[in-house]
Amino acid sequence: MQFRGQGKPSLGVIFDSDMGSRVETALALAVLYGLDGKNECRVVSISSTRTSLLSAAYCEVVGRFYAGAVSAAFGAFARTLPVGLAADGKIPGDTPLLTGPLNRTNPDGTKTYQHGIETLIDTAAAHGLIRNAFTAQHDQNATVVLAGPPTNLLQVLTLPGAKELITVKVKELVCAHPQAAKELEAAGWPTPIASVSPSVGSSVLFPIATLGKEFAEFPAHPVADALKAYGKDAPTGELAAVLYAVRSGDKAFALSEPVGKIRQLMLVPAEKDRLLASYVELATAKPVVRQPRFRRPVVEEPKKPETAPAKP
Repeated sequence: MQFRGQGKPSLGVIFDSDMGSRVETALALAVLYGLDGKNECRVVSISSTRTSLLSAAYCEVVGRFYAGAVSAAFGAFARTLPVGLAADGKIPGDTPLLTGPLNRTNPDGTKTYQHGIETLIDTAAAHGLIRNAFTAQHDQNATVVLAGPPTNLLQVLTLPGAKELITVKVKELVCAHPQAAKELEAAGWPTPIASVSPSVGSSVLFPIATLGKEFAEFPAHPVADALKAYGKDAPTGELAAVLYAVRSGDKAFALSEPVGKIRQLMLVPAEKDRLLASYVELATAKPVVRQPRFRRPVVEEPKKPETAPAKP
């Protein structure tokens, strides 16, 4: 169906990670939903390479939180995305970053954060989910953020026609970890790749003091609970990957000359304080009441039937 008078929607972001391995991954997802709430992007796919139902459940809990589920501000469960999960068993196990938030209970003993992932069939096959997300985007209006190992994306590349689809739909792949960028380049990833320099994450730390300040405004926040379980200031390399993917022109970032398909994402030191303020603002953003995202179809007026010319 064609649509009239509508431009492209905001950038679609595919977020793939090994959620539960590092607290910065949870913070990065919070930043992504903060950007989504500002209409700067759309979160269109969430997946995990960790073979853990709690990893998928935590991703869903964060999505439900930013849809307003915990505060009951509005009924928005339908807005949460299916979560893709790897099934190769290479990153098994649960961690305190997952069990801490997900085991939190209310005074009456009920779980603070609800989710619908109890068995593997409650998740989606990650590589198929990502491929389908590409298909649904306008040409050159998607970006992939990889905040973990490339397992799922390597599997996507093996699907028939995947590289051609990625070339058409995806502007850039942003890898939070350099080794993943190298592996995907070697496997034939077809778009430009930005790889976050390790110094970017270590130069700007997300403060645990936000638990007593910005996060304190929320009676329950799954990302704050993960930060509490971590117990100290957190690196921000994965947050940089998300912010650059959406705000590629941000003055806090500079890019090296490409080596093959890969350019290194570096930090402009003079922008450190402003960059940290952006991270905190976005990660601690309140859930935003969203209007349904749909485009009104054009109603074509029926053509009048042609009449034969009158006979002389």
